[in-house]
Amino acid sequence: MDKALQIRSAVEQKIRTAFRGITLGAGISLRQAQLIDAPSRKQTESFTHEEITSDWSQVPLDELERDCVPHLDARGFRYYIPALMLSVLEHYDSASMRVVGTLAGLYPKKDKWEYHMHRYSLLDATQKNAIAEFLAGLPKLAELDSEGQKTVERALRNYWGEFL
Repeated sequence: MDKALQIRSAVEQKIRTAFRGITLGAGISLRQAQLIDAPSRKQTESFTHEEITSDWSQVPLDELERDCVPHLDARGFRYYIPALMLSVLEHYDSASMRVVGTLAGLYPKKDKWEYHMHRYSLLDATQKNAIAEFLAGLPKLAELDSEGQKTVERALRNYWGEFL
């Protein structure tokens, strides 16, 4: 098995193990976050199909493409972040708002520090380690553009590196 495949397999396993059994509960879903972002959307348009809220690993890619990561609360963030990270590993596209939103959600900037710390507040040490391993491994697993590279480096430096 080549080195990149080993790294990817290890990162994916860490994510799956760390977030096993996590449900959305009373958290904000992607569709609810989309309505927060654009309240003029018709609710029937956003809720035509039942959302998956009890098993993040079953959330389809097209659902993850909803550009609403910034509007998730701590429960929503903890529920969707493993699916988002795995989707970035499988379908990296620097132009995708799913990818941009995922990386931005993992980059706690100083001017929004409290906002990010609140969203990370439900993550346990194992989950934080899985996120840190994802960020550390991503540059070896995807051809990041310069902005993605900077975001990952800064996210590790500003916060996640302490969990490696």
